[in-house]
Amino acid sequence: IAVVAPPTDDIYTTDTYTGAIVSGDDAIEPIARPPAEVGTYVTTHRVEPVYLEGEVVTGAVLPDTVELREIPDYNYRYVYVNNQPALVDPGTRRIVYVMR
Repeated sequence: IAVVAPPTDDIYTTDTYTGAIVSGDDAIEPIARPPAEVGTYVTTHRVEPVYLEGEVVTGAVLPDTVELREIPDYNYRYVYVNNQPALVDPGTRRIVYVMR
């Protein structure tokens, strides 16, 4: 796991770094666009982002050190990685949808 230094620009507001995003061995299909309520929940319940080395992409696996947040009545969890909200399968810790 590679730990990276905090960026020097104003985009990032914290220096919490927990490791690196790992490419998944098997390609996975992203989930369909989540229901609008899920997107609203994630944006209105914003959490402190974690900053990881690597690209935030579908199929990437997050380290165990990243805390996944629950979404009421929904199968997936969410997290903000590198200031990008993403939905994650809690069983595999794979990103299943990147909210852009």
